[in-house]
Amino acid sequence: MDLKKLKRIREIISVLGKHGLAKYLPQTLFKKFGIAKPAEEGGTSGIERNIREAFEELGTTFIKLGQMMSLRSDIIPASMAEEFKKLTDNVKPIDFSQIKPIIENELCVKIEDVFSEFDENPIAAASISQVYAATLKETDEKVVVKVRKPGIAETIREDMGLIFTLAHYINKTAYSQNIDFEAITEDFFHTMNTELDFLIEKSNNEKFVQNFGSPKWEWLKFPKMYGEYCTSSVLVMERIFALKLDDVIKPSNGGVFDRKLIAERGAEVLMKMILVDGFFHADLHEGNLFFNENNNVSIIDTGMCGRLDQFMRNKLADIFIAFAIKDWDKVARICLELGNGEKIADKELFVRDVSRILQTLPENLSEINTAEVIGRISAVIFRYKLKIPRELTQLLRSFSMIEGLCRKLDPDFEFMKVAGKLSKEVMLQKLTPDGIAREAMSLIEKTVDTAHTLPTTLANISEKLENGTIQHRIVAILNGSERRFISKMVTRLTSAFLITGTLVAGGFLEGIFFKLDAGFFIFALLLFISTFLKGKNE
Repeated sequence: MDLKKLKRIREIISVLGKHGLAKYLPQTLFKKFGIAKPAEEGGTSGIERNIREAFEELGTTFIKLGQMMSLRSDIIPASMAEEFKKLTDNVKPIDFSQIKPIIENELCVKIEDVFSEFDENPIAAASISQVYAATLKETDEKVVVKVRKPGIAETIREDMGLIFTLAHYINKTAYSQNIDFEAITEDFFHTMNTELDFLIEKSNNEKFVQNFGSPKWEWLKFPKMYGEYCTSSVLVMERIFALKLDDVIKPSNGGVFDRKLIAERGAEVLMKMILVDGFFHADLHEGNLFFNENNNVSIIDTGMCGRLDQFMRNKLADIFIAFAIKDWDKVARICLELGNGEKIADKELFVRDVSRILQTLPENLSEINTAEVIGRISAVIFRYKLKIPRELTQLLRSFSMIEGLCRKLDPDFEFMKVAGKLSKEVMLQKLTPDGIAREAMSLIEKTVDTAHTLPTTLANISEKLENGTIQHRIVAILNGSERRFISKMVTRLTSAFLITGTLVAGGFLEGIFFKLDAGFFIFALLLFISTFLKGKNE
């Protein structure tokens, strides 16, 4: 380790000692770096506050670490997560003389060659970047220029390496029995590396533009990115001229905005991101949302996003539907499926504890404080050491933010009711004849390509039928006639799949599927199609 890094780790340990935290560090750490254990100071305000104050003193990297940990009450105590929520990026902007060389070096031109106007006073300043208003010289378009601060990437990455070293040693102590410090650090590495690369934000923004490109979403806007002026350290994007939430909810603007409509649109956007696209904005706080007088919505700052695979999307839809019909045991069991539930010794006890929390919720869904409920459930998750995927914790944060925004716009807004309704619509789309046909044909293609997985697939279907997963979805979202139709379809489809699968598997067993059993496969395929069409016409 070079002298610079050794000096920094000594500084970190010294600050931790100053706040009464050195006693939690293992002796082997001091021996490795030849550091005398610092005298204990402070320590009278409680460990959570001491850690928060130490992080504030240690600067940007540790403040970011604390902010990230504030979202993970599933892996740290709730009291610590609450304390970390007090960490803020209260930073003074650095002088433009330090920013200008970065812009010119990254764009390989003088500022005046690209911008006809450039306000040297930042319109926003954070720990990692500063944002400026400008006008493009060539097109006269109003833009904002986001610039990463000089040296910040190097500083953060060096600190992250040292934090990982500390986490490695702390994980060997008794204090790590309930907290996996290395897992927290790895999560932090991922988050920070994403924030430091502005091209990721550009790519995310373009993906949102594509996902919401249909006329249905004409009221939703993401800023245009000027790719020729974008690098990993500089972004040039369209400037959004619109109002913030506080302006929208002013009594004087009561006749200008349809607040209920805006709340519904906010919920609809998030639910599409979650259930349809599997790609969502993970930082939907008020500062990243703008509103126009025609009730249009604009979203910026897409650097922090999350992805959900199909399994997780289906499970989230199940949760929203179960919540809408107040099936609290089902909600708890889905939590087990989303985490490492197989490692919990007493699953029924976990289900009981989560269900008890949900049973105390008010009948009126608009009175539910989602953030508080998530916090209480997270405390149970932490107690049972159930690990929740990072993407889900990001989603819970966005969910709480959007719900809070919707409540400001419309105090009677029932977000969970809307979520359940939209989940039902998504599931119904999959259960329409055309939707089933698409799913079925896709399944046939996959079966042909991977016939060896058929036994596992059938076992999974059988398991879901036994534990009620499939039944839960159908009962929750369909009326009587729809359920009867689906019941007939399932019977016929199952028969067709079994015959098709048997013939396909038989062909592969002989090793001459494409030569000798092509006729059998075509027969099975025709049988499946006729079965489906018969069900559709009834």
